[in-house]
Amino acid sequence: MAYVRKTDTLVHEILSKVDDMSRVAQRPYETATVTENSAEYKALSDAIETVSWKLAPELRDKMPSEWSSRLARSKRVDVTIEPPVDCPESGRLRVTIEREDKPFCLSPEHFDPNTGSYYNNTKITFAESDIPPIVMAWFKGGKSNEATRAGIKTKFDKVREQLKSFMNQHSSLNTAIKAMPEIEHYVPDEYIQKLHAPSPPRGKAATPAPKEELDIDVDALTSAAVAHQIASAG
Repeated sequence: MAYVRKTDTLVHEILSKVDDMSRVAQRPYETATVTENSAEYKALSDAIETVSWKLAPELRDKMPSEWSSRLARSKRVDVTIEPPVDCPESGRLRVTIEREDKPFCLSPEHFDPNTGSYYNNTKITFAESDIPPIVMAWFKGGKSNEATRAGIKTKFDKVREQLKSFMNQHSSLNTAIKAMPEIEHYVPDEYIQKLHAPSPPRGKAATPAPKEELDIDVDALTSAAVAHQIASAG
């Protein structure tokens, strides 16, 4: 087994691999969690005009038909909802609501004459008081993909900090892997190949602090690596 000295480049590439693994593990949860034809999607669609006109709801029903037909041009609305106060573990909901057959009639606050373009959607942010009950129940039910992504990111962020601290205690990759074999999940392949190449023996290195003294969560390292492998295979 060859001697692989710890360098700033090695540590940087280990941490970069952790970041890459985190992104891959999050990827299955990047799709919208409120999908077309769902009850939540319909509730948001039904609420868009009410939210748009909430500053002057009386005007919505009193406009001449010529005005309302001119304002009814938005076929696609990007809805954004921050997580409710009672759902701190949830994530922000973003969903595009489409209504091709009957475009949304929006207030002057949201109306944009350029919304006829497919790539220029109207954007509306719902306040917590605007959230339909069924969507509020969806948040409280923990169905947000965004919440799952946040949990995965937090796990990998913890792994990243622990590996950085752990590597600071070692002068070589050899001693690091000997002390904690689980770290090999996060070492780029080129360094593992160097490690396993034959090499003449070297002098004995100083003994670093054991992983127990650094309070390394080995289970977290392993489970994060498994999450990455599952996402990569999907």
